[in-house]
Amino acid sequence: MKFDDLFAQRRPRAYVILDIESAVTDETGHKRYQAMERWSPRNDDQPSRRGYTRGEDPLRTPRWPFQTIVTAAIMVLVEHEDGGIDVTRFTTLSQPDHDERAIVAGILQVLAEAPQGAELVTWAGMLHDIPMLSLAVMRHGLTLPKGWAWLGFGGNDPVRHLDFARTTTGGFKMKPVHMAEILASLDIPAKISVPAFAVARLIYAGAWDTVQEACEGDVVSTCLLLARWRQQHDGRADIAVVEDRILRRVIDLRAGRGYAATLEARRRARFSQAVGDAANDAAALAPWIGEEAA
Repeated sequence: MKFDDLFAQRRPRAYVILDIESAVTDETGHKRYQAMERWSPRNDDQPSRRGYTRGEDPLRTPRWPFQTIVTAAIMVLVEHEDGGIDVTRFTTLSQPDHDERAIVAGILQVLAEAPQGAELVTWAGMLHDIPMLSLAVMRHGLTLPKGWAWLGFGGNDPVRHLDFARTTTGGFKMKPVHMAEILASLDIPAKISVPAFAVARLIYAGAWDTVQEACEGDVVSTCLLLARWRQQHDGRADIAVVEDRILRRVIDLRAGRGYAATLEARRRARFSQAVGDAANDAAALAPWIGEEAA
């Protein structure tokens, strides 16, 4: 029987935050599906099968299996000894510089190089990112890295995958909501560059810089949500300090991005508020300090 060393130092927890943007671009694959169903497009507006509506007709409108991963942003974080978390890596892979195979291979490389036992963090990753990633891995003949094979089973491991769409709704017992709703309630910045509904249009327009900013912005927002979530379990570091450390690192790594100015403005506003709060506390708790200074 094997016994763990009860006195061994615990390895700091590590996290990999992933966000994927995708769009329907695989027209060839969809044509194969139409051929399998023995159906050819017609000029009329009638549904292909009884019971289908125009917008729900999979023979006319390609569904998610025919989407292509066009952009991915991945952030790696490691717990700091004081209770905070440090951003150790922030990678973006996107068209037009990378095709889907290269994007997926890059994601797998980040996962392979992440600290042992790292936990995946997403928003609704079980409903989008992981199924898309797993299908793309199979499509391109790639292999999940050691320690990440569980992603091929849906990624619904509650220990290794912190899906905030699940945790914030009590395992989907509460009505599912948008990420921006949760973040707005917590005063965490979200959708800084563009609203969610605009991303698909930007992809088809080839506005890749803005698509990348949107994807990275979701990762940054998810990271700040992770910091708030951790505060429930680890109160060693003040959340304002943890957030400031994250924002400083992101601003340093993405200095040229349009959202960097918004994040810097948030940092300055939070600092000014902290200074004001400290001054008010000093005046209330130790009024003689001002008298002595005078």
